[in-house]
Amino acid sequence: MKNIVLTGWMLLVSFFLYAQGEGKGVQFMDNAPWKEVVKEAKKQNKMIFVDCYTTWCGPCKDLAATVFPREDVGNLINKHFVSVKYDVERGEGLAFAKEHREYINAFPTLLMIKPDGEVFYRMVGAYPTEMFMKGIQYRLDGITWQDMEKEYNAGKRDFDFVMDYLDVLVMSEQPEKYEEVKRDYIRQFPLDSLMNPKIWALAEATIDDPASETYNYVLQHINEFASRGFNRYDLEWKLSLTYYYEMNRLINLGFKTENADTLGQIQERLQVLEGIAQAPVKNFPGYLACVRVEESYLAKDYQEMFYRLIYLGENNLLDNLDWVYAWADDLLEHLSSQEQLRRCVDFLVHLQQAEEKDNDWVAKNGYPVIAKAYEKLGEQGKAQEAIRLGEALEKQNEERMESFGF
Repeated sequence: MKNIVLTGWMLLVSFFLYAQGEGKGVQFMDNAPWKEVVKEAKKQNKMIFVDCYTTWCGPCKDLAATVFPREDVGNLINKHFVSVKYDVERGEGLAFAKEHREYINAFPTLLMIKPDGEVFYRMVGAYPTEMFMKGIQYRLDGITWQDMEKEYNAGKRDFDFVMDYLDVLVMSEQPEKYEEVKRDYIRQFPLDSLMNPKIWALAEATIDDPASETYNYVLQHINEFASRGFNRYDLEWKLSLTYYYEMNRLINLGFKTENADTLGQIQERLQVLEGIAQAPVKNFPGYLACVRVEESYLAKDYQEMFYRLIYLGENNLLDNLDWVYAWADDLLEHLSSQEQLRRCVDFLVHLQQAEEKDNDWVAKNGYPVIAKAYEKLGEQGKAQEAIRLGEALEKQNEERMESFGF
Protein backbone atom coordinates (compact mmCIF):
# COMPACT_ATOMS: atom_id res chain seq x y z
CA MET A 1 0.00 0.00 0.00
CA LYS A 2 2.83 2.40 0.88
CA ASN A 3 4.44 1.74 -2.51
CA ILE A 4 1.19 2.54 -4.30
CA VAL A 5 0.80 5.82 -2.41
CA LEU A 6 4.46 6.74 -3.05
CA THR A 7 4.15 5.90 -6.74
CA GLY A 8 0.97 7.97 -7.01
CA TRP A 9 2.63 10.91 -5.32
CA MET A 10 5.68 10.71 -7.59
CA LEU A 11 3.40 10.68 -10.63
CA LEU A 12 1.58 13.74 -9.28
CA VAL A 13 4.84 15.61 -8.71
CA SER A 14 5.99 14.59 -12.16
CA PHE A 15 2.82 16.05 -13.58
CA PHE A 16 3.50 19.35 -11.87
CA LEU A 17 7.07 19.38 -13.11
CA TYR A 18 6.06 18.39 -16.58
CA ALA A 19 3.53 21.25 -16.55
CA GLN A 20 6.41 23.63 -15.86
CA GLY A 21 7.87 22.84 -19.21
CA GLU A 22 4.63 23.41 -21.12
CA GLY A 23 2.71 26.57 -21.95
CA LYS A 24 3.79 30.15 -22.44
CA GLY A 25 3.37 31.70 -19.00
CA VAL A 26 4.81 31.01 -15.57
CA GLN A 27 4.60 27.28 -14.88
CA PHE A 28 3.58 26.73 -11.27
CA MET A 29 3.55 23.73 -9.03
CA ASP A 30 0.19 24.08 -7.30
CA ASN A 31 0.23 23.83 -3.49
CA ALA A 32 2.96 21.18 -3.62
CA PRO A 33 4.77 20.21 -0.39
CA TRP A 34 7.62 22.62 0.23
CA LYS A 35 10.22 19.89 0.53
CA GLU A 36 9.36 18.69 -2.97
CA VAL A 37 9.67 22.23 -4.33
CA VAL A 38 13.09 22.61 -2.71
CA LYS A 39 14.16 19.21 -4.04
CA GLU A 40 13.24 20.18 -7.58
CA ALA A 41 14.93 23.59 -7.28
CA LYS A 42 18.17 21.92 -6.21
CA LYS A 43 17.85 19.39 -9.01
CA GLN A 44 17.46 22.16 -11.62
CA ASN A 45 19.94 24.46 -9.89
CA LYS A 46 17.35 27.22 -9.75
CA MET A 47 15.88 29.53 -7.17
CA ILE A 48 12.26 29.36 -6.02
CA PHE A 49 9.51 31.81 -6.93
CA VAL A 50 6.48 31.68 -4.61
CA ASP A 51 3.08 33.24 -5.24
CA CYS A 52 1.19 33.49 -1.93
CA TYR A 53 -2.49 34.16 -2.64
CA THR A 54 -5.99 33.74 -1.26
CA THR A 55 -9.17 32.85 -3.12
CA TRP A 56 -10.83 36.16 -2.15
CA CYS A 57 -7.93 38.46 -3.11
CA GLY A 58 -8.77 40.59 -6.16
CA PRO A 59 -5.16 41.66 -6.99
CA CYS A 60 -4.11 37.99 -6.71
CA LYS A 61 -6.66 37.13 -9.39
CA ASP A 62 -5.42 40.00 -11.56
CA LEU A 63 -1.87 38.67 -11.40
CA ALA A 64 -3.03 35.16 -12.21
CA ALA A 65 -5.15 36.34 -15.14
CA THR A 66 -3.06 39.09 -16.74
CA VAL A 67 0.60 38.79 -15.71
CA PHE A 68 1.56 35.19 -15.05
CA PRO A 69 0.11 33.79 -18.33
CA ARG A 70 2.22 36.11 -20.50
CA GLU A 71 4.98 34.52 -22.54
CA ASP A 72 7.59 37.17 -21.70
CA VAL A 73 6.89 36.79 -17.99
CA GLY A 74 7.07 33.00 -18.31
CA ASN A 75 10.36 33.20 -20.17
CA LEU A 76 11.88 35.31 -17.40
CA ILE A 77 10.55 33.40 -14.39
CA ASN A 78 10.84 29.86 -15.77
CA LYS A 79 14.46 30.43 -16.76
CA HIS A 80 15.60 31.25 -13.26
CA PHE A 81 13.06 29.71 -10.92
CA VAL A 82 11.07 26.68 -9.95
CA SER A 83 7.71 28.28 -9.21
CA VAL A 84 5.00 27.32 -6.76
CA LYS A 85 1.72 28.98 -5.85
CA TYR A 86 0.13 28.59 -2.45
CA ASP A 87 -3.38 29.26 -1.25
CA VAL A 88 -2.19 30.31 2.19
CA GLU A 89 -5.49 29.48 3.86
CA ARG A 90 -5.41 25.74 3.29
CA GLY A 91 -3.23 22.67 3.14
CA GLU A 92 0.39 23.06 2.12
CA GLY A 93 -0.13 26.79 1.63
CA LEU A 94 -1.23 27.24 5.22
CA ALA A 95 1.81 25.34 6.43
CA PHE A 96 4.10 27.45 4.22
CA ALA A 97 2.50 30.69 5.46
CA LYS A 98 2.99 29.70 9.10
CA GLU A 99 6.64 28.92 8.45
CA HIS A 100 7.16 32.27 6.68
CA ARG A 101 4.72 34.41 8.68
CA GLU A 102 7.22 37.28 9.04
CA TYR A 103 7.08 37.81 5.28
CA ILE A 104 3.37 37.30 4.59
CA ASN A 105 0.97 39.92 5.93
CA ALA A 106 -0.78 41.09 2.75
CA PHE A 107 -1.81 39.60 -0.57
CA PRO A 108 -0.51 38.84 -3.02
CA THR A 109 2.95 38.31 -1.55
CA LEU A 110 5.62 37.14 -3.97
CA LEU A 111 8.81 35.66 -2.56
CA MET A 112 12.12 34.78 -4.17
CA ILE A 113 13.87 32.11 -2.11
CA LYS A 114 17.17 30.32 -2.43
CA PRO A 115 17.11 26.49 -2.17
CA ASP A 116 18.71 26.77 1.28
CA GLY A 117 15.60 28.66 2.46
CA GLU A 118 16.94 32.23 2.43
CA VAL A 119 14.29 34.74 1.34
CA PHE A 120 16.20 37.33 -0.70
CA TYR A 121 13.36 39.33 -2.24
CA ARG A 122 9.78 40.12 -1.29
CA MET A 123 7.20 41.88 -3.40
CA VAL A 124 3.72 42.76 -2.12
CA GLY A 125 0.83 43.66 -4.40
CA ALA A 126 -0.04 43.39 -8.07
CA TYR A 127 1.86 45.56 -10.52
CA PRO A 128 1.66 46.21 -14.25
CA THR A 129 3.54 43.57 -16.23
CA GLU A 130 6.46 45.75 -17.32
CA MET A 131 6.96 47.05 -13.79
CA PHE A 132 6.74 43.53 -12.37
CA MET A 133 9.34 42.19 -14.81
CA LYS A 134 11.63 45.14 -14.20
CA GLY A 135 11.58 44.53 -10.45
CA ILE A 136 12.37 40.85 -10.91
CA GLN A 137 15.15 41.52 -13.41
CA TYR A 138 16.81 44.14 -11.21
CA ARG A 139 16.86 41.72 -8.30
CA LEU A 140 18.23 38.92 -10.50
CA ASP A 141 20.99 41.31 -11.56
CA GLY A 142 21.74 42.01 -7.93
CA ILE A 143 20.66 45.65 -8.19
CA THR A 144 18.94 47.00 -5.08
CA TRP A 145 17.20 50.29 -4.39
CA GLN A 146 20.22 51.25 -2.31
CA ASP A 147 22.43 50.86 -5.41
CA MET A 148 20.08 53.08 -7.40
CA GLU A 149 19.97 55.60 -4.57
CA LYS A 150 23.74 56.01 -4.85
CA GLU A 151 23.45 56.72 -8.57
CA TYR A 152 20.61 59.18 -7.99
CA ASN A 153 22.53 61.03 -5.27
CA ALA A 154 25.56 61.13 -7.57
CA GLY A 155 23.50 63.15 -10.03
CA LYS A 156 21.91 60.61 -12.38
CA ARG A 157 18.62 62.22 -13.32
CA ASP A 158 17.56 60.95 -16.74
CA PHE A 159 13.81 60.29 -16.82
CA ASP A 160 13.86 56.56 -17.54
CA PHE A 161 16.35 55.86 -14.76
CA VAL A 162 14.33 57.84 -12.22
CA MET A 163 11.14 56.04 -13.24
CA ASP A 164 12.88 52.69 -12.76
CA TYR A 165 14.25 53.85 -9.41
CA LEU A 166 10.77 54.88 -8.25
CA ASP A 167 9.30 51.56 -9.40
CA VAL A 168 11.94 49.64 -7.47
CA LEU A 169 11.27 51.73 -4.36
CA VAL A 170 7.57 50.89 -4.58
CA MET A 171 8.20 47.18 -5.00
CA SER A 172 10.80 47.23 -2.23
CA GLU A 173 8.24 48.73 0.17
CA GLN A 174 10.00 52.05 0.67
CA PRO A 175 7.03 54.48 0.58
CA GLU A 176 8.75 57.32 2.44
CA LYS A 177 11.83 57.16 0.24
CA TYR A 178 9.57 56.96 -2.83
CA GLU A 179 7.76 60.19 -1.87
CA GLU A 180 11.03 61.92 -1.03
CA VAL A 181 12.66 61.06 -4.36
CA LYS A 182 9.56 61.83 -6.42
CA ARG A 183 9.08 65.27 -4.89
CA ASP A 184 12.79 66.05 -5.13
CA TYR A 185 12.86 65.07 -8.80
CA ILE A 186 9.74 67.06 -9.70
CA ARG A 187 11.15 70.23 -8.14
CA GLN A 188 13.81 70.44 -10.84
CA PHE A 189 11.19 71.09 -13.55
CA PRO A 190 9.62 74.49 -14.29
CA LEU A 191 5.90 74.74 -13.55
CA ASP A 192 4.89 74.76 -17.21
CA SER A 193 6.37 71.28 -17.59
CA LEU A 194 3.25 70.03 -15.77
CA MET A 195 1.57 70.21 -19.18
CA ASN A 196 3.85 67.41 -20.35
CA PRO A 197 1.71 64.26 -19.83
CA LYS A 198 4.71 62.27 -18.54
CA ILE A 199 5.60 64.91 -15.96
CA TRP A 200 1.94 65.32 -15.01
CA ALA A 201 1.53 61.57 -14.42
CA LEU A 202 4.46 61.74 -12.00
CA ALA A 203 3.56 65.05 -10.35
CA GLU A 204 -0.21 64.76 -10.02
CA ALA A 205 -0.17 62.88 -6.73
CA THR A 206 2.19 65.45 -5.19
CA ILE A 207 -0.25 68.31 -5.76
CA ASP A 208 -1.71 67.89 -2.29
CA ASP A 209 -1.64 71.42 -0.86
CA PRO A 210 -4.00 74.14 -2.14
CA ALA A 211 -1.49 76.77 -1.05
CA SER A 212 1.33 75.30 -3.16
CA GLU A 213 2.71 76.80 -6.36
CA THR A 214 1.87 73.70 -8.37
CA TYR A 215 -1.77 73.69 -7.24
CA ASN A 216 -2.22 77.36 -8.07
CA TYR A 217 -0.48 76.95 -11.41
CA VAL A 218 -2.96 74.25 -12.43
CA LEU A 219 -5.86 76.34 -11.10
CA GLN A 220 -4.80 79.44 -13.02
CA HIS A 221 -3.98 77.59 -16.26
CA ILE A 222 -6.77 75.03 -16.29
CA ASN A 223 -8.09 76.29 -19.64
CA GLU A 224 -4.67 75.88 -21.21
CA PHE A 225 -4.39 72.36 -19.80
CA ALA A 226 -7.77 71.54 -21.33
CA SER A 227 -6.73 73.01 -24.70
CA ARG A 228 -3.73 70.67 -24.70
CA GLY A 229 -5.87 67.59 -24.37
CA PHE A 230 -6.14 67.18 -20.59
CA ASN A 231 -9.56 66.15 -19.33
CA ARG A 232 -11.01 69.22 -17.64
CA TYR A 233 -13.35 67.15 -15.49
CA ASP A 234 -10.39 65.18 -14.11
CA LEU A 235 -8.44 68.38 -13.45
CA GLU A 236 -11.34 69.97 -11.60
CA TRP A 237 -11.86 66.78 -9.61
CA LYS A 238 -8.19 66.79 -8.60
CA LEU A 239 -8.34 70.45 -7.53
CA SER A 240 -11.63 69.92 -5.72
CA LEU A 241 -10.49 66.82 -3.85
CA THR A 242 -7.21 68.41 -2.74
CA TYR A 243 -9.12 71.45 -1.52
CA TYR A 244 -11.62 69.29 0.38
CA TYR A 245 -8.93 67.32 2.22
CA GLU A 246 -7.31 70.51 3.48
CA MET A 247 -10.63 72.11 4.40
CA ASN A 248 -11.69 68.93 6.22
CA ARG A 249 -8.42 68.89 8.16
CA LEU A 250 -8.76 72.53 9.21
CA ILE A 251 -12.43 72.40 10.21
CA ASN A 252 -12.04 69.22 12.26
CA LEU A 253 -8.94 70.66 13.92
CA GLY A 254 -10.91 73.81 14.69
CA PHE A 255 -13.49 71.75 16.59
CA LYS A 256 -10.81 70.06 18.69
CA THR A 257 -8.30 72.74 19.65
CA GLU A 258 -8.43 75.75 21.95
CA ASN A 259 -4.78 76.69 21.47
CA ALA A 260 -4.63 80.34 20.37
CA ASP A 261 -1.61 79.88 18.09
CA THR A 262 -3.17 76.87 16.36
CA LEU A 263 -6.47 78.71 15.93
CA GLY A 264 -4.62 81.64 14.40
CA GLN A 265 -2.89 79.35 11.91
CA ILE A 266 -6.21 77.73 11.00
CA GLN A 267 -7.77 81.14 10.35
CA GLU A 268 -4.86 82.14 8.11
CA ARG A 269 -5.18 78.93 6.10
CA LEU A 270 -8.95 79.39 5.81
CA GLN A 271 -8.41 82.85 4.34
CA VAL A 272 -6.18 81.28 1.68
CA LEU A 273 -8.87 78.70 0.93
CA GLU A 274 -11.51 81.43 0.72
CA GLY A 275 -9.52 83.19 -1.97
CA ILE A 276 -8.96 79.96 -3.93
CA ALA A 277 -12.66 79.03 -3.84
CA GLN A 278 -13.59 82.11 -5.86
CA ALA A 279 -12.45 80.21 -8.96
CA PRO A 280 -15.14 78.54 -11.13
CA VAL A 281 -14.31 74.95 -10.21
CA LYS A 282 -16.69 72.08 -9.46
CA ASN A 283 -17.79 71.97 -5.78
CA PHE A 284 -16.02 75.23 -4.89
CA PRO A 285 -19.27 77.15 -4.09
CA GLY A 286 -20.18 74.62 -1.40
CA TYR A 287 -16.63 74.57 -0.06
CA LEU A 288 -16.60 78.38 0.11
CA ALA A 289 -19.82 78.26 2.13
CA CYS A 290 -18.26 75.83 4.64
CA VAL A 291 -15.13 77.94 4.96
CA ARG A 292 -17.16 81.09 5.67
CA VAL A 293 -19.24 79.42 8.39
CA GLU A 294 -16.06 78.04 9.97
CA GLU A 295 -14.45 81.49 9.91
CA SER A 296 -17.41 82.89 11.87
CA TYR A 297 -17.25 79.95 14.27
CA LEU A 298 -13.56 80.47 15.02
CA ALA A 299 -14.00 84.22 15.34
CA LYS A 300 -16.91 83.61 17.76
CA ASP A 301 -19.00 86.02 15.71
CA TYR A 302 -22.27 84.26 16.48
CA GLN A 303 -24.59 86.71 14.77
CA GLU A 304 -22.66 86.39 11.51
CA MET A 305 -22.43 82.64 12.06
CA PHE A 306 -26.22 82.42 12.46
CA TYR A 307 -26.92 84.22 9.20
CA ARG A 308 -24.28 82.28 7.27
CA LEU A 309 -25.29 78.90 8.67
CA ILE A 310 -29.02 79.35 8.05
CA TYR A 311 -28.82 81.15 4.71
CA LEU A 312 -26.16 78.91 3.18
CA GLY A 313 -27.72 75.78 4.66
CA GLU A 314 -31.18 76.59 3.37
CA ASN A 315 -29.66 77.05 -0.09
CA ASN A 316 -28.18 73.52 0.08
CA LEU A 317 -24.56 74.69 0.12
CA LEU A 318 -23.62 72.88 3.34
CA ASP A 319 -23.64 69.15 2.69
CA ASN A 320 -21.49 67.92 5.58
CA LEU A 321 -24.09 67.36 8.31
CA ASP A 322 -21.47 66.49 10.92
CA TRP A 323 -20.12 70.02 10.59
CA VAL A 324 -23.58 71.61 10.45
CA TYR A 325 -24.66 69.91 13.67
CA ALA A 326 -21.40 70.80 15.43
CA TRP A 327 -21.69 74.43 14.36
CA ALA A 328 -25.36 74.56 15.37
CA ASP A 329 -24.64 72.96 18.74
CA ASP A 330 -22.15 75.72 19.56
CA LEU A 331 -24.37 78.44 18.09
CA LEU A 332 -27.34 77.46 20.27
CA GLU A 333 -25.28 78.21 23.36
CA HIS A 334 -25.10 81.85 22.31
CA LEU A 335 -28.53 82.57 20.82
CA SER A 336 -31.18 84.25 22.97
CA SER A 337 -33.56 85.59 20.35
CA GLN A 338 -36.68 83.43 20.19
CA GLU A 339 -37.01 84.26 16.51
CA GLN A 340 -33.47 83.07 15.75
CA LEU A 341 -33.90 79.96 17.88
CA ARG A 342 -37.10 79.12 16.01
CA ARG A 343 -35.40 79.67 12.65
CA CYS A 344 -32.51 77.49 13.74
CA VAL A 345 -34.64 74.57 14.98
CA ASP A 346 -36.85 74.65 11.89
CA PHE A 347 -33.74 74.51 9.71
CA LEU A 348 -32.28 71.56 11.65
CA VAL A 349 -35.54 69.59 11.63
CA HIS A 350 -35.90 70.08 7.87
CA LEU A 351 -32.28 69.02 7.38
CA GLN A 352 -32.68 65.83 9.42
CA GLN A 353 -35.97 64.89 7.81
CA ALA A 354 -34.58 65.44 4.32
CA GLU A 355 -31.60 63.23 5.16
CA GLU A 356 -33.86 60.42 6.36
CA LYS A 357 -36.18 60.76 3.37
CA ASP A 358 -33.40 60.65 0.78
CA ASN A 359 -31.26 57.87 2.27
CA ASP A 360 -31.89 54.30 3.36
CA TRP A 361 -28.90 54.43 5.69
CA VAL A 362 -28.88 57.50 7.96
CA ALA A 363 -25.87 57.79 10.22
CA LYS A 364 -26.20 61.56 10.72
CA ASN A 365 -28.06 62.05 13.97
CA GLY A 366 -28.98 65.67 14.58
CA TYR A 367 -31.69 64.94 17.12
CA PRO A 368 -29.59 65.78 20.22
CA VAL A 369 -28.96 69.26 18.78
CA ILE A 370 -32.63 69.61 17.80
CA ALA A 371 -33.63 68.64 21.35
CA LYS A 372 -31.26 71.29 22.69
CA ALA A 373 -32.92 73.94 20.52
CA TYR A 374 -36.42 72.96 21.67
CA GLU A 375 -35.28 73.13 25.30
CA LYS A 376 -34.05 76.69 24.80
CA LEU A 377 -37.43 77.51 23.32
CA GLY A 378 -39.09 76.02 26.41
CA GLU A 379 -40.83 73.30 24.39
CA GLN A 380 -40.03 70.32 26.58
CA GLY A 381 -42.46 67.96 24.88
CA LYS A 382 -40.84 68.46 21.50
CA ALA A 383 -37.40 68.18 23.11
CA GLN A 384 -38.31 64.79 24.61
CA GLU A 385 -39.71 63.63 21.27
CA ALA A 386 -36.45 64.62 19.53
CA ILE A 387 -34.48 62.66 22.13
CA ARG A 388 -36.74 59.63 21.53
CA LEU A 389 -36.27 59.87 17.76
CA GLY A 390 -32.51 60.17 18.21
CA GLU A 391 -32.36 57.08 20.41
CA ALA A 392 -34.49 55.15 17.90
CA LEU A 393 -32.15 56.16 15.08
CA GLU A 394 -29.12 55.04 17.09
CA LYS A 395 -30.78 51.69 17.80
CA GLN A 396 -31.68 51.28 14.14
CA ASN A 397 -28.07 51.96 13.14
CA GLU A 398 -26.74 49.47 15.70
CA GLU A 399 -29.11 46.77 14.44
CA ARG A 400 -28.12 47.42 10.86
CA MET A 401 -24.42 47.24 11.72
CA GLU A 402 -25.02 43.92 13.48
CA SER A 403 -26.86 42.62 10.42
CA PHE A 404 -23.77 43.49 8.37
CA GLY A 405 -21.59 41.53 10.77
CA PHE A 406 -19.90 44.50 12.46
